[in-house]
Amino acid sequence: EYYCYVKVIGKGAFGIATLGIHKLTGKHVAIKTIKKSYIKDEYSRRKVFQEIFVLKKIRHSNIIRLLEVFETPKHILLVMEYANGGDLLHFVRNVGKLPEYDTKHIFRQILYGLAHCHCRSVMHRDIKLDNILLDDNFQVKLIDFGFAEEWSVNKADMLDDWGKAKIMGTKGYISPELLFNDGNEPIWLKKCDIFALGVILFILLKGVRPFKSPTRDDEYYQYLEVEKNNYFWK
Repeated sequence: EYYCYVKVIGKGAFGIATLGIHKLTGKHVAIKTIKKSYIKDEYSRRKVFQEIFVLKKIRHSNIIRLLEVFETPKHILLVMEYANGGDLLHFVRNVGKLPEYDTKHIFRQILYGLAHCHCRSVMHRDIKLDNILLDDNFQVKLIDFGFAEEWSVNKADMLDDWGKAKIMGTKGYISPELLFNDGNEPIWLKKCDIFALGVILFILLKGVRPFKSPTRDDEYYQYLEVEKNNYFWK
């Protein structure tokens, strides 16, 4: 028992995130507790262990740091640095569109963190406001590397049962290269991350998503149609 728990700060598909304090140093940490009963299938297990593998491989001031990993008979616990400013999604919802100076400050850090990943052949594949945290110094921390992949991965692992590119990511952030890839062209997943950056930059400056409609499904189909018509770089 190296840590004492303070409060729950988040809930996910596989467990909860708790604010903890290291008993010896008094340092605040975020403890991600994953129930093994929730990751019995191969997809879920791969997502969890991929995040651990990637976070052990990369280290940067704009990427959340994995401090320790513990395992019990029922749980896997990831101890990470704590960013107490919350995620960028809630930040934008609270303050609306940002001034250009503040946008530059935040976006520059997102670029630095993602560039560090790409330089080490790691693609995030789920860049979005929810996966960007801020600490009390207004410093960006990229999180959630469960969808991350290395460029060295076998091409067959990138394709679904119909031979098309597997769709990874979140609606509204997914790039045309991934949406319209039929498996016969290179899957430039680095471009997928870059497209998501463009969506984030738009939201920071405008305070709204670039693709809007009454329902989420309508929004996604509108997005597909817009991107298909403007898929000029194919």
